[in-house]
Amino acid sequence: MATEKYSVSMRLMHWLMAICLLGMIGSGWYMTGLDGEAANKYDLYPWHKSFGVLLLGLIVLRIIIRLKSTLPEIQETIPGREQTLAKVAHFLLYLLMLLVPLSGFIMSDIGGHDIYFFGIPLPDLLDTHKPTAGTFHTIHSYIGYVLLGVVVVHIAGALKHRFMDSPENDVLKKMM
Repeated sequence: MATEKYSVSMRLMHWLMAICLLGMIGSGWYMTGLDGEAANKYDLYPWHKSFGVLLLGLIVLRIIIRLKSTLPEIQETIPGREQTLAKVAHFLLYLLMLLVPLSGFIMSDIGGHDIYFFGIPLPDLLDTHKPTAGTFHTIHSYIGYVLLGVVVVHIAGALKHRFMDSPENDVLKKMM
């Protein structure tokens, strides 16, 4: 049975995660852009890691909610290639929202850096191996950029359907 809007829980998770993800991308850019000698550079990392762990938990919860929810159907008036692009973008968003914090967690853990969840120490799960940590640092950085790119395409698509298409193609109202 189709619905006109996403469930309240899906809408809340969408907007909460959108704000957190954009904040994480911004803080990641800021932290890595600071000179290694900057006084406050390493004060930001525990916060970034805490919100990363939070986002990892939220995406798992979001996937569970999505699997249990009735989703609105894509409007038939939207061209087939745009429907396909929307499905691919949503798949990539979910995948990357899982992989970015997971790669950051692995990077820190295998790099021998403590991970705290808002002051609560998390257990070390992996043996320290600096070369692998370096690989995960690269992965974490690049897929963060890919996630940002997919987010931009997602927002651009929603705005296109809202302001450039006919009113029946407005997909944004499903998430408001």
